[in-house]
Amino acid sequence: MKNMKIGSSNLNIFKKMNRISSRISMKEDVFRLTSVFLLLFFAVLLILARWFFDGGRAGFVQGHPAPRTYLAISPMKYIDEEKTNLLRSRVESTISGVLVKDTEAINTMTSQLKSLEAGDFQGAMIPKDLIAILQEMPERRRQTTLKAVATIGFQFLIKENNGDEFATPAPEKLWGKIEELNFPAEMNNLIYQILEAVLRPAVKIDEELTQGLRNDLAASLKPIEQYLKVGDVIVEKGKIITPQLSRILLSQGYLQQQFPWKILLFSALLILCWPFWIQLPAFAAGGRQKYETNEIYIACIVGAYWFAEYISGLLGARGVAIITLSGWVYLVLPFTLGFQVVFGASIIASILLTSFSTSGIVLVSFMGLVAAMTGPFFLKDVHSRSHLWRQLFIAGLLPVFAGMLARWTIALEMSWQVFLFACLGEALWGTVVIAFLPIWENFFDIMSPLRLMELSYPTQPLLKKLQIEAPGTYHHSLMVGTLAETAADRLGMNAYLVRAGAYYHDIGKLRRPHFFVENQMEGENVHDELTPSLSALVIIAHVREGLEIAEEYNLPGKLRQFIAEHHGTTCLSYFFRKSSSQGEKLPREQFCYPGPRPSSRETALLMLADSVEAAVRADRRNISGIQDLEKVISGVVESKVVEGQLDDVDFTLKDLAEIKEALIYALQSVYHGRKVKEIQSSDESSQSPTPSQGEGGENSQSKQEE
Repeated sequence: MKNMKIGSSNLNIFKKMNRISSRISMKEDVFRLTSVFLLLFFAVLLILARWFFDGGRAGFVQGHPAPRTYLAISPMKYIDEEKTNLLRSRVESTISGVLVKDTEAINTMTSQLKSLEAGDFQGAMIPKDLIAILQEMPERRRQTTLKAVATIGFQFLIKENNGDEFATPAPEKLWGKIEELNFPAEMNNLIYQILEAVLRPAVKIDEELTQGLRNDLAASLKPIEQYLKVGDVIVEKGKIITPQLSRILLSQGYLQQQFPWKILLFSALLILCWPFWIQLPAFAAGGRQKYETNEIYIACIVGAYWFAEYISGLLGARGVAIITLSGWVYLVLPFTLGFQVVFGASIIASILLTSFSTSGIVLVSFMGLVAAMTGPFFLKDVHSRSHLWRQLFIAGLLPVFAGMLARWTIALEMSWQVFLFACLGEALWGTVVIAFLPIWENFFDIMSPLRLMELSYPTQPLLKKLQIEAPGTYHHSLMVGTLAETAADRLGMNAYLVRAGAYYHDIGKLRRPHFFVENQMEGENVHDELTPSLSALVIIAHVREGLEIAEEYNLPGKLRQFIAEHHGTTCLSYFFRKSSSQGEKLPREQFCYPGPRPSSRETALLMLADSVEAAVRADRRNISGIQDLEKVISGVVESKVVEGQLDDVDFTLKDLAEIKEALIYALQSVYHGRKVKEIQSSDESSQSPTPSQGEGGENSQSKQEE
């Protein structure tokens, strides 16, 4: 029966965890969907702004006069189809036709000559007036004339059949042949007129061959290529915009008066793929690596970058606004995720702002790639706002040089003026990054290094209050911060965040500071007058009370995680055993912290540093060397592992070994010791020391648990 109850309880816990997991997953999906809608909103707003200012008043319409003179923004080589087609039509017109042998005409002429030779005027098909003249001639003279006509005509037909001539014989050739006969002039004239009526061209124009030759000749002409330099006139104001000019203007990035639906639809498609793009590193790692992302914050800074890039382009410094996004991203996000955001946003910006202009897309995307790759190296360890501005300016110079290289490669405008405007733009946008950073920090509750350092200043109101009202807890927090920061540096974690979390993790003790051993005077312990269960209740409550104080002072959510998780679900074993020894029959869970267990590497590291510092401080009398430190630290780390407090964190054995080494290194210079023989009186030497608060025994364990 008992086993059944335990099984039922475990099942309920499992169902509850599943419900919590489902709610978290649903919340993440809502944030992800909201970020996509925000990006779509920014894209539509930007396109509307461009269309209104760049297109609505000065946009062109194909087939209408140009509203203004358009100049080339980027170099471009294109095929001038209009001039090419005009040249080809001229070349085609030079071919009148392809002549081929007309066999039918040759056969007809042969038949006519034979009919004349036979005296058949009807079959000869010559004019009637010539027939009348022939009929009036004497028979002998008529036959001589017809024979001469047939002889000369067949001579020319034989040449045509042999391919020597295809056209009508020239008059001089005919007269030459006729005069060789030595006939009278009137007879020669009649022979010439009859031959002229019978003989005609033995060729004809083949339309199919003619058109084929024209097409072949036109195709053999190379298209006429035109080259536009930056600043060249594409079309003057008032000239009709032909389809070819329309394509050139669009490729240069100019907008039409009609709304640019194609740009919007293509950009929307990329934005819909945005969540998959930024989660690509986690997917590539097989889901083993997770990134804590504020996707709404990312969407807002991406939108702000798009508008900054639009303004930058209007000022003649296209591409340099990428430093705004690089600064806002790498001050908060890790490199892998930040790279996806910066590079991906620059690609979408290049399409939104250049209207499919190839040179514009190459320029903006290449500068975005360089900024995405180099940004984290300059923004990793900033310690003041002036230092941040210098690092932003230096980091921004690399995209500027990359942009100049891209301009040189694709033959864009290169001048000192362009370079100077780009450098001034970097300085301006670096200032904008710093000006907007506090807004992002407060509105989205993000943690930049500057904010973490400001929260760690001793002059912070809450830390000053801790110094005055709970000086022992304050000193303990400083020590924990030192230990955790040393280990964080060793593991490549966010040391600023760990240190700030350490400073605030025990602020709940401000409600009742004298209930905690580090704030008690020697020889006094308020818990001696309380029942173990009440003592445990007061001690455990400092987590809840810390969260209440954090909310009262508006501490960031990241720091509240340290407060909630620095004890996990550990139990106050000392008070539980004390309660049992006094006959109280209370469940062990009543003496345990409510949790949750550490959910990040930073909060887990703080738990280890907090417990180690308390353990070493409690047992400092018995620590005389590094071996003793190693023993204490190893015991604390192993106990947390055995209790399952680190189950939700991806610490490896190597990480735990490095944490131990870092803690030993930090502690050996603080809690060093040497054996010195105490000078005791004869009365004192006969007495054995009794454990007091802070020395061994159960009181020491209670110190560690608190």
